[in-house]
Amino acid sequence: MEERTAVLVVGGSLVGLSAAVFLAHQGVPCVVAERHVGTSIHPRARGITARSMELFRQVGLEDAVRAHGQDDIGVFVRARALADDDHHAVVMPQTRTPDEVSPTTLYACDQDRLEPLLLARARELGADVRFGTELVDFTQSRDEVSAVLRDRGSGERRTVRARYLVAADGGRSPVRERLGISRSGPGTLQHQVSILFRADLDRALRGREVFACFLETMSGVLVRRDADVWQMGVPFTPELGESADDFTDERCREVVRTGTGLADLDAEIDSVLSWEIAALVADRFREGRIFLAGDSAHVSSPRGGLGGNGGIQDAHNLAWKLAAVLAGHAGERLLDTYETERRPIAFLNMEYALGRMRGEPWTQEYNTVSLGYRYHSPAFAAEEGADGPGGNEKLEDPTAPSGRPGTRAAHVPLSAGYADGASSTLDLFGREFVLLTGDCDAEWRTAAKQAADGRGIPLAVHAAGAGDASAEGAARAERWRVAYGLPAEGAVLVRPDGYIVWRGRRCGDDTAERLGAALDAACGRGREPVSDPG
Repeated sequence: MEERTAVLVVGGSLVGLSAAVFLAHQGVPCVVAERHVGTSIHPRARGITARSMELFRQVGLEDAVRAHGQDDIGVFVRARALADDDHHAVVMPQTRTPDEVSPTTLYACDQDRLEPLLLARARELGADVRFGTELVDFTQSRDEVSAVLRDRGSGERRTVRARYLVAADGGRSPVRERLGISRSGPGTLQHQVSILFRADLDRALRGREVFACFLETMSGVLVRRDADVWQMGVPFTPELGESADDFTDERCREVVRTGTGLADLDAEIDSVLSWEIAALVADRFREGRIFLAGDSAHVSSPRGGLGGNGGIQDAHNLAWKLAAVLAGHAGERLLDTYETERRPIAFLNMEYALGRMRGEPWTQEYNTVSLGYRYHSPAFAAEEGADGPGGNEKLEDPTAPSGRPGTRAAHVPLSAGYADGASSTLDLFGREFVLLTGDCDAEWRTAAKQAADGRGIPLAVHAAGAGDASAEGAARAERWRVAYGLPAEGAVLVRPDGYIVWRGRRCGDDTAERLGAALDAACGRGREPVSDPG
């Protein structure tokens, strides 16, 4: 049996399901093949950063995540065991995002709760998600990827021909291994087992509020997942003959007794998961028509919570680009910018996580690392007097946005009653390019029409920076000008993923040409643009 689709996603966990949602939201047909029979039953990742929440907001998932999570990550302590009298507070970074930076913030939502939300939304948008289905073979040609999928229940095999394949198949990625893509970095740092168990630990807590307890005697961590549901992570050393198989239910109960400090505790073991803590980044994120995303592309220590979020953001960066190429208004060169943009961020996140694991002091605000990363690729305009797309600056403080190309478009509140219920400039991004204008909206609309119509590139224009007679309107317009570094008559071009491509300080005779060049570059066709020098 043979079938066709636009994109085949291999792996249906956090990143694969995110890719399915983002692709389907763009109107791209996709098939997801996941070898397991359902979504994750183990909590795994927990913190959803403000940036990932912004992306979920685009696709109608923010409210669902809020309903199944919480905006307070919780209290962290260090002790010999949870029941000890002495709990030493662990200072964690400020993770709450200021209201002036984003309309949302970090939410704590366990992966086993998040994945069903992603699955439901992906299917609602039209994605074909198949559990119990594994990839057994694939080849690629100049025009397509041919993959053989096997139903693990029936044994039935079918060939799926796709224009592109996204490998979201985990840290041991069979797709990456088959392609012969090496990885760089420190390598395996630790082997761990994660024990999910149920028990009433009120005797150990004695009224104390604890989300996570770092266990000094075991080099482990005890994390509260629900009222009486806990997760315990402890290391083991294969070099000493230890293995995950040693952790039988009875051994796990002994470990839990030690970690909780309750010698008579009879915990109910739900599941045991073994995994490696590693720090590695793939040397390539693309091989022809095949792309790596999430753990298949990069793995890092869970400290800092940027690993899974990095995978979500990989999927979003790639999805709109695949959609643009498949729709015919972008060139194949646009797909090269996926690696150019996301691989440096993978290294950045890896180094940040390693620093946290080593106990190094916080050198960057969490919101700067998780929300303020900057892209450098030929898709962004160079600016006179700035470091340009080829510069080395990787981060920008989101509380002081510059509006430069390659940075995240800043959140600015919109006036009440804005179209489609949008309340933030971020709500205007998602499926098309957007030109945000100030006081000269009519002139910019004319230039935008001239630039976009002949190219077949979807471009919406919003007068988000225009003021009105009220004091509130004037303040909103001033905030827009400061956030985007523009005069009142300026405009800024933003990609579907909410990243700034180009800025124009005023609308002149050659603006349509300049804007057209910026659109060409942003879509992987044409020469490199330069921003309006004013």
